[in-house]
Amino acid sequence: MLTNVLSNLGLLTLLAFLGSLLYRDWPPGETTRDRLARTLAAGAAGALLISTPLQLAPGVWGDLREVPTALIGLVLGPGWGVLAALPGLLVSVMRQEAWWPGVVGASATLLSAALLRRVVPLNTLGPWRSWWVVPLLFVASCAAQLRFGDGVPLQAGLALLLADSVSFVLVLLVLQSRLRLLRATFRFREEAHTDPLTGLANRRQLSLDQVHLHEGDHLMMIDIDHFKRLNDTYGHAEGDRVLQRLAALLSRSVRAGDRVYRVGGEEFALLLHRATPDAARRVAERCLAEVRREPASGPAITVSAGLSAKRPGESFEQVQARADALLYAAKASGRDRLVTDGAAPAERTATWQAVRGTLALLSSDREPQGQDWLSLLQAAVESVPGAQAGTLFVREEGDLVLRAQLGFSDVLLGHRHSVAAQQQWYAAGRPDWQEDWAAGRSRVMRGEEVRTATRIAGAVDHNPRAQAKFEQAGRLNDLSASLGVPVVVDGEVVALLNLDRFGPGPDESAGENAGQAFDEEAQAIAAEFAAQAALLLAARARRQREAARRRTQAALAQVAEGLRDATTTAEIIAAMTGTCQTLLGAQHIVSLRHDPDDGRLHFPGEAQPPLPHGAGLSGAALTARAVLRTADSRADPRVHPAERRAGGGLVPATGPALLVAPLLGHARPVGVLLMARERPFGEDDVDLARTVVSHGVTALERVAQLRTLQGLHQSTLRALGLALEARGLEPPGHTERLAHLAWHVGQALGLGPAQCRALREGAYLHDLGKLEVPRAVLLKAGELTPEEWLTVRLHAEAGEALARPIPHLSEQALSVIRSHHERWDGQGYPDGLAGEEIPYLARIFAVCEAFDQLTSNRPFRQAISADEALEEVRQSAGSQFDPQVVALFAALLTRGEVSPLR
Repeated sequence: MLTNVLSNLGLLTLLAFLGSLLYRDWPPGETTRDRLARTLAAGAAGALLISTPLQLAPGVWGDLREVPTALIGLVLGPGWGVLAALPGLLVSVMRQEAWWPGVVGASATLLSAALLRRVVPLNTLGPWRSWWVVPLLFVASCAAQLRFGDGVPLQAGLALLLADSVSFVLVLLVLQSRLRLLRATFRFREEAHTDPLTGLANRRQLSLDQVHLHEGDHLMMIDIDHFKRLNDTYGHAEGDRVLQRLAALLSRSVRAGDRVYRVGGEEFALLLHRATPDAARRVAERCLAEVRREPASGPAITVSAGLSAKRPGESFEQVQARADALLYAAKASGRDRLVTDGAAPAERTATWQAVRGTLALLSSDREPQGQDWLSLLQAAVESVPGAQAGTLFVREEGDLVLRAQLGFSDVLLGHRHSVAAQQQWYAAGRPDWQEDWAAGRSRVMRGEEVRTATRIAGAVDHNPRAQAKFEQAGRLNDLSASLGVPVVVDGEVVALLNLDRFGPGPDESAGENAGQAFDEEAQAIAAEFAAQAALLLAARARRQREAARRRTQAALAQVAEGLRDATTTAEIIAAMTGTCQTLLGAQHIVSLRHDPDDGRLHFPGEAQPPLPHGAGLSGAALTARAVLRTADSRADPRVHPAERRAGGGLVPATGPALLVAPLLGHARPVGVLLMARERPFGEDDVDLARTVVSHGVTALERVAQLRTLQGLHQSTLRALGLALEARGLEPPGHTERLAHLAWHVGQALGLGPAQCRALREGAYLHDLGKLEVPRAVLLKAGELTPEEWLTVRLHAEAGEALARPIPHLSEQALSVIRSHHERWDGQGYPDGLAGEEIPYLARIFAVCEAFDQLTSNRPFRQAISADEALEEVRQSAGSQFDPQVVALFAALLTRGEVSPLR
């Protein structure tokens, strides 16, 4: 019986799932066709359920035919419910069963559904809280099917009621799951294809809807005029409100069936279906007129628009490109207007199409070439009224490099200006130029003002030879007006567009030519051109910033690696030099040392006379406390002849380019790094050099401080050694002689700086433990008693104990103090070490001390000669001293590589 119940529920679930597939969209369709399909599917399910009866009790059978009928009656109404019940009745008749129980059951179910759908929201497949009424749908039908009163148990009727109710709820759950899925899919699709700010369809939706653009339909592209200026003036919050207001105006102005899109930034699009050219133009003009009306709040705006109709065989992309070109033709014609097919001059439309194509190329990841820059400049010259020639400077390595010219000589190509020089040209005496420069506003100069500004800017870079060539090839004396527009990306000028006009022609006066060229309309077009270029040059600017960031990181990593183990000034200078050679491409680098007494700068090895205080580019860099550079060291009057010679033999046509980075300590200058290479250094190189020398100076100061501390440390230890001499515990000069000899022997043997230092520190303190030995014992002329000898032997161990608390005293130095009386044969003290068990530095020191004692006067004997002393040391090799150390020591003395201090 359980198997029979489960099989019926499984069949019902499958039928419910198949029926749910009739719901394909959200919101569900409610057409007659949709209702008929759902009703017939329910009727077929009821007929199928009759053929799989449900055993309710032994010999008592029922079925779930009324579940689909009840569902249709609740959702669609009793009339559709009757249609859903007919297939089941037909099956009963065909099976020669009694038909009247089925009719009575279906009627009872539909009557219950008609009453209940007025009370509860089950007609909309409502919430589970309404499911308590489900059993009421099937009470009468169950009674009819089982013919109560004919001996059918009551339990069987209740079982059928329960089965119908559970099945109905199961079907509801399946259908509700399907509808929730459709609703979620619809919501996600709407979010993906809707602009969140304006609520309009976005560019993605426009791409999907392009298939609905048929021949004769129209596409309108709309752009807000001067929107960047509006954002700069009122802020981005007000800019967002303007976009929302425009979206509402456009939505109200179009016809039913037309659709408005926000395709990006301040650009909108309209699809106008089944509109004649006149009707489409009326819609477009109505949109522009609505926008022009004074708003109740917020700034007034205008828009420019291009309207294009789809032609036979034309793709959507072609229609969009034409509408785009018409839009920019509207901007070029003064804004706040509509330009339609045939209304714009062909050459102007072609120009804007060329602009879009060129800028699209520049926005890609490919690095633009010379022809790309030239195409961009040519489009600008053709677009701006009054422009006859132009130049385009592009930011490279932190400078602005001329990459395209039109109307001049190609000699100009590659000419480099620092950003500071171009800013000086742009400023031309205006106090508020910084804000205009950063905002990318146009700058017009006329007549003599052009020449004056150009010469002032040229002086900033200190390159008179290149400036003279620039003025000649740039026809400076022929210019009557110049329009400059910075191209700004993320607050940084990435290019500078200059449009020029020459002197008057044969049919115009000088006053007309200079005074009327580049009026407000021309400036507005140039500024719009620069703004569009900035949007699409952003990819290149991003690549440049990323490259500069990686370069700086590489510099930091390399200089940090080089400085990590550097402990001397020479090592630090070498680390900085290596980094600059690798990352700056410097072909020759010289480090000049600053003399704090007279301020002069000394070349390494005194190969050349020192630079006088403040002389040359190096002196200027120290005075200005800034990195300075020159592209032509021969022509720059700031460069000292010695600095030119320091270029390392580089002989390019213009002289080696130099970069001077001052090494500035906190207290005083340390020196300068003078770098030379053939090609000019850029502002990015200046930033990188500043980073490298900043870390280098920090390391130099650290080494200087360490050297000072080490000097103080050594002086303290030396003072302790001399204190022993002052008490008469050591002969005069013994401490200095022994420290000198140990240091030089260690160096001659190739010991490292730390070992040599430990050897010298051990020499200063080797007999510190004698402070605990009675003076009378130490100075006794005769033979010591066993008790006295035991007391003396304790001084090595006591010396280590006294020295250990001294800060920064190394373990190697302590080993010298403790073990310098150990013997190679193991008969020494205090630990009785033998052979190589004795610390190496202690073995070296033992030889040095024995040699000094033999060559010095002592209370109990006179000094002997160095040769005699060396012979005695040799005789003790293998017993008292390490034979290898004795051999090395003797060789050093014999060759004169070590000489005792006398």
